[in-house]
Amino acid sequence: MSAPSRRSVLATGAGVLGAGMVSTPAAAAAPSERRFDGKTVLLTGGTSGIGKATAYALAREGARVFFCGRRAALGRRNEQEIRASGGEATFHRADVGIESEVSAFVAACVRRYGRIDIAVNNAGIETPRAAPLHEQPAEDFDAVWRTNARGVFLCMKHELPHMLRRGRGVIVNTASISAEVGFATIAPYNASKHAVASLTKVAALEYAARNIRINAVAPGAVDTPMLERAAKAFGMTYEQIAEGYPVKRIIRAEEMARVIMWLASDEAGAVVGTDLDASGGYLTG
Repeated sequence: MSAPSRRSVLATGAGVLGAGMVSTPAAAAAPSERRFDGKTVLLTGGTSGIGKATAYALAREGARVFFCGRRAALGRRNEQEIRASGGEATFHRADVGIESEVSAFVAACVRRYGRIDIAVNNAGIETPRAAPLHEQPAEDFDAVWRTNARGVFLCMKHELPHMLRRGRGVIVNTASISAEVGFATIAPYNASKHAVASLTKVAALEYAARNIRINAVAPGAVDTPMLERAAKAFGMTYEQIAEGYPVKRIIRAEEMARVIMWLASDEAGAVVGTDLDASGGYLTG
């Protein structure tokens, strides 16, 4: 594998830990306080990975989580598990690349819970195949852009009017370290995540004075199914992926959930328009 290709898999941002994987530290104890009691959180891409971990974590801290995804069976199962553990969650099937479905999803949340306090726009997909730009099919670029970039745009477009009417709100978008640097052979994904970071900064400037705080988070390699697919595509082991990061390990989805929740909480009230590096130090060097 060429050096650029090895770097590209580090940016895709998700994978399931396998046998022999570099061990990760034990999960930190769950916060004793319930920072999100009474808050309604709209969340996209909640069927697996970072979105699923964030939905579960928010519910544990008292949030009413209204989440979507394209896989209805997984969504319903996650809803049932959250409710069985004492949390409050509702699944609504939606494709964030289709404006009518985004509009219906947002409206359904407001009908059920009366408002949207926090939105986590997390839905995303990877580049279907690793290839130099001139070999990338246009339809693959369109598919990735449709979910990752257009999806974030559409979600904010329909979330913001509800927040403006209430006079406050918080939005956290999932970008990537690919929003900060270039990675060879994954042009569609890289471009889409640059767009997420740019949309975040523009929206943050437009709505900060109206008490709506908007940020993004930049994961690197995280233990969700996306990294498993990327590792197979690039022919890399998890140990090789971990070696590309200063922390020498894969970040856990639950860790990313805590980063997202911090950005969404009042504790991050001074943070506006950032793409927060949560990669385990990849962007530091």
